[in-house]
Amino acid sequence: MNEDVNYTIFDAIQHIGRRLWLIVILPIIAGILAVCIGYLLPKWYRAEAQVLPPYSSRGIASSMLSGIVGGVMGLGGEGNFELPFMVSPTDLWAAVAKSTGIADSVIAKYDLKQRYGARNMYFARKYYLEHLYVDISQEGILTIGYEDYNPDTSAMITSTIVQLLDKTLRKVHTTSAHRTRQFLEDRIAQCEKELEKAEQKLIDFQREHNAISLEDQAKVAVENVAQLYAQLSYLEVQINSLIRSGVQYSPELSQFRAQANELRRKIKELEAKGDTLILGIPLNRYPDLIADYARLYRDMKVQEIVYELLKQQYEQAKIEEQRSTSTLHIVSSATPPEKKYRPKKAIMGIATTMGAFIIIFLWVLLEGYLINLRRYAPSQYEKITSLWRMGKK
Repeated sequence: MNEDVNYTIFDAIQHIGRRLWLIVILPIIAGILAVCIGYLLPKWYRAEAQVLPPYSSRGIASSMLSGIVGGVMGLGGEGNFELPFMVSPTDLWAAVAKSTGIADSVIAKYDLKQRYGARNMYFARKYYLEHLYVDISQEGILTIGYEDYNPDTSAMITSTIVQLLDKTLRKVHTTSAHRTRQFLEDRIAQCEKELEKAEQKLIDFQREHNAISLEDQAKVAVENVAQLYAQLSYLEVQINSLIRSGVQYSPELSQFRAQANELRRKIKELEAKGDTLILGIPLNRYPDLIADYARLYRDMKVQEIVYELLKQQYEQAKIEEQRSTSTLHIVSSATPPEKKYRPKKAIMGIATTMGAFIIIFLWVLLEGYLINLRRYAPSQYEKITSLWRMGKK
């Protein structure tokens, strides 16, 4: 017997017409049931707070070098170079908000482990992160939210997360400033000794030679050369400070090294020209006595300028270390939400209706094909149904 199956699109449309009521009614019923279930589900509320992290990531050294090194060498100190490429401060703070430290503090304070029925801290953190909402707008504003059955609890947890985030950032800032202050204390003590030695050598030289001094023009020239040496010494302090803080590579460290190399090149050029000064006065034309005085005077000015710069930075580091003000700018505080966040019954109803429609439509197409197969190819139909029955067993 020839069992040719000729199931055309017209046959499918005809079968769909017979089952049209099923395709229309059942998805509508499923959507209505989904909406009804949405009314039975517990309501979740999400309170949100918006914060704006400080965008000035320039350190003390960068601010000072902007006006000092940039003025002497023509190199600008502008730019934020401490963060990785294409990473904003807001990205960093968002990652901190999701950190385990803040999560554990919130879980312990509000007993979320028992609230969620978590077996251990791993699942408590998992549930916590599922209800935590962190988003960054295009303008760089950080939005932090938290979902809970109770709107007041949602607002309190959100506010706590913001407070813990600010506390963590202030702790990191204070620790960094403390390390910087300790390093500067050691460097200032060393610089004081070097300055005393340079001053004493100059005094001894003046006493020995009846207080010989340079002409005004030579003094200005020597001071400009001293500025170059001072900037080089200052840059070396910044490089050592970053390395001591554990930074092996960063854009700011690379910038400091490039500026130091440029200073060494300029100083080397001056020395190669027979100690030619910036004002065009070569020291080799002066008596040897005045040249010796110039070197002593220059060494003293170098140590004096470095000492002044270090003292300014040291005072700033002490201020930063003791600063307890907030590092975050709160744009809007978390308040108990009046409207639930979920379940969203309209979305549930539409999604369920569309899903049920697709499933039933495909089932009707398959049903029409099987009916046609049973009519014109019963042996093939028996094979398919037997396989289906075997699968059920």
